[in-house]
Amino acid sequence: MPEALMQEETDFIVEEGEIQKKVHVMTGIHYGENANRKSEVTWLDNPTVTHLLEEIVYEANVSAGWVFDLVRPEQVQYTTYTKDGEYEWHIDGNTDRYAAKHLVPTAQTPMPLNKTTNPLLAGLVRKLSVTVNLSSPEDYEGGTLELLFNGTKHKFPKPPYGSAVVFPSFVTHRITPIIKGVRKSAVMWFNGPPIR
Repeated sequence: MPEALMQEETDFIVEEGEIQKKVHVMTGIHYGENANRKSEVTWLDNPTVTHLLEEIVYEANVSAGWVFDLVRPEQVQYTTYTKDGEYEWHIDGNTDRYAAKHLVPTAQTPMPLNKTTNPLLAGLVRKLSVTVNLSSPEDYEGGTLELLFNGTKHKFPKPPYGSAVVFPSFVTHRITPIIKGVRKSAVMWFNGPPIR
């Protein structure tokens, strides 16, 4: 979706992300099977940001023909990749009943994908992932989003500012190493009941 967000909307997300980075930033951790990751993340708990990304996911869910039963998104992750930053091949979650989140009383670091401290996510699985590009293509080199689906690699090099890619959370994907500059993105996972 090359123009998923208007410039003002994209600017707003970047401003929120930069504010939150000053309050709390952490090293990106992979929540699942082993995959090297080098990035900084913070979490955006802003209803406007969540709504913007929700609308992108709802539209893609219908236009792509997935028509997944979607219930609730997770908190938006604001991610910054700098030189040599990357996220190796991984998935964001499985969609069967074995992947359903179980409620636990305390958070673990990293938190396994099938556990949650949020009662609203209990019993659900990640179904769709969305990543919004928050950097202009000339701001960085490398950092390409690549998806691997049915043996075919799909690359999204130099996406426009405010563009979005939505894909099923079980699709293997990665961010290639940053050669120079800074790549920023907003990521959200939409949950629903396990696929039968």
